[in-house]
Amino acid sequence: MNRTRRVAAAMLLALAGLAYSAPAQAAAASSACTQEGFFPHPDDQSRFYRCVDFGGEERFTRFDFQCGPGTLYHPELITCVHPWQMPPR
Repeated sequence: MNRTRRVAAAMLLALAGLAYSAPAQAAAASSACTQEGFFPHPDDQSRFYRCVDFGGEERFTRFDFQCGPGTLYHPELITCVHPWQMPPR
């Protein structure tokens, strides 16, 4: 995926009400990401990250996101929801 597509994807996520932060450092990302997809943050239910393999060589880039105020990341729906919409623990 080229830089223009990455910027467009980040803009679409921002328009959806999600906060975008720059990719994590390559060393940290490669240790945290072993496959592509969206994953919940281990310590904060209002945060999640996405692992992307841009080159098809299993070298992943991690993108961190923050849900909007008062919402939590729902891993099965792959979106942020209100707390009452979360599955029971």
